[in-house]
Amino acid sequence: MKRKVIAVMLAALTVCGAVTGCAGGGTTEGEAGTKTEDTTMEDAQEEKQEDAKKEDTEEEPYTVTMVLTGTQQRDEERIEEKINAILEPELNMKLDLIVLPWGSSIQQLQLMLSGDEKIDCFYTDSQHALQYMNNGQIADMTELIDKYGTNLKEIIGEYGLKSLSVGGFTIGIPVHFQEASVPGVFMRKDLVEKYNIDVSKIKEPADLGEVFAAVKAGEPNMDMLFSNGSTNGPLYRLGFTAYDPLGSSMGVLMDPTSGDTTVTNLYESDWYMDTAKMLYDWYKAGYINKDAATESESWSSLFKAGQVFSMITGDHPGILTEFEVSTGYEFEVVDFTDVAIKKSNYYSDIIYAIAQNSEDPDKTMQCLDYMYGSADIMNLLNWGEEGVDYVYIDEEKDIIDYPEGVTLDNVGYSFNLAWELPNGRLTHLWKGSDPDVNKKTEEMNEKGINSTAFGFIFDSTGMDTQIAALDNVYNQYAPSIGSGTVDPEEYVPKFVEALKTAGVDTVIEEKQKQLDAYLEQNK
Repeated sequence: MKRKVIAVMLAALTVCGAVTGCAGGGTTEGEAGTKTEDTTMEDAQEEKQEDAKKEDTEEEPYTVTMVLTGTQQRDEERIEEKINAILEPELNMKLDLIVLPWGSSIQQLQLMLSGDEKIDCFYTDSQHALQYMNNGQIADMTELIDKYGTNLKEIIGEYGLKSLSVGGFTIGIPVHFQEASVPGVFMRKDLVEKYNIDVSKIKEPADLGEVFAAVKAGEPNMDMLFSNGSTNGPLYRLGFTAYDPLGSSMGVLMDPTSGDTTVTNLYESDWYMDTAKMLYDWYKAGYINKDAATESESWSSLFKAGQVFSMITGDHPGILTEFEVSTGYEFEVVDFTDVAIKKSNYYSDIIYAIAQNSEDPDKTMQCLDYMYGSADIMNLLNWGEEGVDYVYIDEEKDIIDYPEGVTLDNVGYSFNLAWELPNGRLTHLWKGSDPDVNKKTEEMNEKGINSTAFGFIFDSTGMDTQIAALDNVYNQYAPSIGSGTVDPEEYVPKFVEALKTAGVDTVIEEKQKQLDAYLEQNK
């Protein structure tokens, strides 16, 4: 039984990947043949590569430890064995992928990076990656991408890869899935129909109050809205088209497509106060669970348990299937806008970084690049093993379903978080999915409106003291305000005052300076 990580971890899961036939995925070992005086330089080089590969296969396989966030799967080791059966012959590597629970993943990852636990690469976002960079906890990936990024250069493209370079230091590589989304509400369809909810009357978030009242009257023990104090919370999700956070929310662009480039304090805005008031009204009415601010259960587990009616999140092609597969329920979806905004974090919202304490960054980068081009590995990571965890019901359209006798309750492996994987576009489509989902995703991205700050990354180097102080203030106030569990008229002023004391105006001033310089350079 292989070793699993630190004692504070609540969960561990294994995944990783590589696939045959993808660019940069290695060569097939063959006979060198007899050389003659007419051997070309190209032949000699190929022979050299073959010899190097033979020597490499004589070494012990290197194990790449990769960290994700999600729900532990019962048969994770079975899937890891399948993945490594592909990975070892191609790269002479194995991969131990550890999955941290949603409620404590950031804290646990920080402990791993700060300690001496083995960690090679991990899922994160640009703002946390910048903190890790400033703390000396991640490796510069610039040269690694140049040397090994065969698939990455083709799939992500030069602009996307360079967009994560801060002062010449590449903090990570973007995932390849969806980038643009719009805020919307996902409601259990059976309850929408049971209580005759007219979804055509839902035009804006405030309209949900009447819907919640109707459903709550018949389901008194059910929470009407999934809410917590994290980035899965309703206030954060409703902000998808309200503002561009410019990396962190300490200094944002309100109305990011208006052309106004003034960086302002989100928490002093009318939008923040009004939205927080709405959530607090819902909380007082009993629509939001009492412990929302500290809720650590995932949305999918709460829906699956029948405890929640709805959730506000970002809607994009394909997410409906994720909801339905993860919970076992069908959903009615209402979007609050038709236009997606591609914010400054278009490429940097979900990225993979390499830890500074990686024992072999070169091999880690080779493994990552291989996964980006590997449909086999992506599907093992997301759906598990064909014939055991899923079967094709339409192979031509790449649509799958559970095998006979297998359900959401007893399936051995179904990670079902394609958006978090290196290349979720390579994963199969679940029963009920639109066969054209990838095409529609591209269309949504193309139609999305760029934020004025599209591509901008705020570099907080030299502001460690202010950032740490602001993080402490944020963690003290934002989870309760953002989840709707406290009166914003009382707590928002305290929040704003504490932010100012911690130096938010200095950060906003620096962010404005950097944004102005970025816009000037990219006229």
